[in-house]
Amino acid sequence: MVVPGMYLADRYEILEKIGSGGMADVYKAKDHKLNRLVAVKVLKQEFSVDETFVKKFRVEAQAAAGLSHPNIVNVYDVGEENGIHYIVMELVQGITLKKYIEMKGKLDIKEALNISVQIASGLQAAHDNRIIHRDIKPQNIIMSRDGKVKVTDFGIAKMADSTTVTTNAAGSVHYISPEQARGGYSDAKSDIYSLGITMYEMLTGRVPFEGETNVAVALLHIQGEMVPPRKLEPSIPRSFEKIILKCTQKKPERRYATARDLIADLRKVLTHPDGEYVHLNNPSAIANEQTVLLDNAGIHGTRTPSSGGSSAPGRSSVQGTSLSSGRSTSTSGSGGRTEESSQNGRSQVSRSTNGTNTSRRGSSRNDDEDDDSVNPALEKLMMVLGIVGAIILVVVIFFIIGRAAGLFSGAGQSDSETVIESVSDTAASTESQTETESQTESEETVPVPDLYGRTQEEAQSILRDYGLYLSIQQGENSDVETNQIYDQNPDAGTTVNRGDTIDVWINTREELVVPDVTNYTYDQALNAFNAAGIQISGIDYENSDTVEENLVTRTDPPAGSTVESGQGVMIYFSQGAAQTTTQMPMVEGMTLEDAQSTLSQYNLNSGNVTYEHSDSMAEGRVIRASVTQGSTVAEGTYVDLVVSLGPETQATEESQSSTQQTYTGTVDFSSLSNPIGGLGENEKATVRVDVYNASGTLVWTTGDLTMGPGDWQSQYLVTSSDGAPATWQLYINGAAVSSGAVVNN
Repeated sequence: MVVPGMYLADRYEILEKIGSGGMADVYKAKDHKLNRLVAVKVLKQEFSVDETFVKKFRVEAQAAAGLSHPNIVNVYDVGEENGIHYIVMELVQGITLKKYIEMKGKLDIKEALNISVQIASGLQAAHDNRIIHRDIKPQNIIMSRDGKVKVTDFGIAKMADSTTVTTNAAGSVHYISPEQARGGYSDAKSDIYSLGITMYEMLTGRVPFEGETNVAVALLHIQGEMVPPRKLEPSIPRSFEKIILKCTQKKPERRYATARDLIADLRKVLTHPDGEYVHLNNPSAIANEQTVLLDNAGIHGTRTPSSGGSSAPGRSSVQGTSLSSGRSTSTSGSGGRTEESSQNGRSQVSRSTNGTNTSRRGSSRNDDEDDDSVNPALEKLMMVLGIVGAIILVVVIFFIIGRAAGLFSGAGQSDSETVIESVSDTAASTESQTETESQTESEETVPVPDLYGRTQEEAQSILRDYGLYLSIQQGENSDVETNQIYDQNPDAGTTVNRGDTIDVWINTREELVVPDVTNYTYDQALNAFNAAGIQISGIDYENSDTVEENLVTRTDPPAGSTVESGQGVMIYFSQGAAQTTTQMPMVEGMTLEDAQSTLSQYNLNSGNVTYEHSDSMAEGRVIRASVTQGSTVAEGTYVDLVVSLGPETQATEESQSSTQQTYTGTVDFSSLSNPIGGLGENEKATVRVDVYNASGTLVWTTGDLTMGPGDWQSQYLVTSSDGAPATWQLYINGAAVSSGAVVNN
């Protein structure tokens, strides 16, 4: 336990506690080694016993300690002593931005711009060091006394590659990005979203999304639309509003790419408040890229596709003659075939996928997709025949011209026949040689084996026997199991040359099991889905008689079913049991038994019954109920009743003898038609009945009653101790509408 006066690491003297958060307490301390005041953040005891959490806490704190920037609270030291895990930080004298906003209501434009630029500068420094804060909110921004703005509390920050998968519901829900709320990927753009919400609050004095529960707020971040800030505060420049709207786009790719780009636009607001430099256009879709690895043998056999060839659907062809840096190609003069070599023994081929890979089993392919290049033997034959044909044509033309000129007159017919026969013999010899070479070449061709349903290892073993090589590409297909081949190019049975490379597509589709999160809170469900590698696609509410409010009732798909990688799951939360309503009937003036019976008829329960003296209500009659007559309440509501004990009597016999006589009577409206019968079904009227004695003194009243057309009562029992009831007066909505005589009992 940390108490004032104790030392940590024989160096940091704890002076006083200055704050507390969700996972740590903050103390003001003195560093006696460097003679300066510092802030010491101590991990709470409940987290200190979790070794995994402690390790994460230490690693992330050390990462944050590597940051040094004027707009970031410096971290000086990280340590542990006797089970106490702590971080030593710069002590900033000031208040949080949250308190500052609460003090001022909302900030003016220049002040908000200045603060926003400083926060973004701190974030850019963190992002440049591959650290994502993941909890940007006004509570984690400190306004120092000298006007400096500092970002603090990198307690849930994380070292980032290109993206970071959240492991819990990081950050406060009012500022959390949609991807964090889903439990998906978060990166620097998640911090930019949270900064956008913070700027919104600075300018308007409120956050854009409010809800009764964390789940409700998270749902609004995922699919709700915020009210544009200029509708709440018209003085906000249009450019500043567009900056906020760009920061808070639901899709990360539509936000600012970096905090540096955000700073550039923020600095333009003062000089160009209505400028059109903030672009909110939706970016074009960016195809995902996958990397395919070729084994050492596959590099030598990879062919360069013909420029006119086309790829199978869902694929992209390898372009050019080199697959990666460090790879060279050489072309031999005989046969026109290409031999390739690799310096590194390994190559990578990137191809873009359209997200949908269709199995080619049982489907047809265009003729121009069968092979990527012409058979070398056929190419050689065509070249030789072309040369021979040209030679024959030249000789024939030369002979015709010479004969016309008389050059071959002495030789006669026999000479021309000799020349033609000579040319024919040459052509025949050449054709014979070509056929021999073609036959030799055909001996080097092999049929492509069927690799459908094979694993990578099996395919490599099979192709090795054929003298062929394997190029692996990835995709998803539901026809084969994971890590099995579902497509190949060329097709099985196609004749290819030994040494050629066969492209195959391996199914990387991963099926994940939906966890059972029934009766979980939002945070617990999010952690369970993160652990299972499944994203939450949406949140909704429904009534439940068995699950408490704000706990998970079910998922869609249901628990135990399998989903593909990347497929989201819908979570439903309980909003309590479905309730039907009823209207509170009039029970005043009834006996207790009648009142309880009436409540039962309206599906209401009789609650506590208490008694008190009443000068206006006869003994045993209901004076009032805990629910106002005519109001709408849920069925099953308990209604408390107060019953009259009659007038309070004097304690002595003398006073009892002088007690006034009790008179009873009846107000009878049976001769009147229903005065409020003309009201609509959902309309109400205020009704009051006053009773007077012969001298005109008010001796009894119903008080103001709210009635609908079906609540009208034709009789009231009157009890008086101030003289016999004589007349009654009926008031509707405050106006006297009828009067008459009381019938004495």
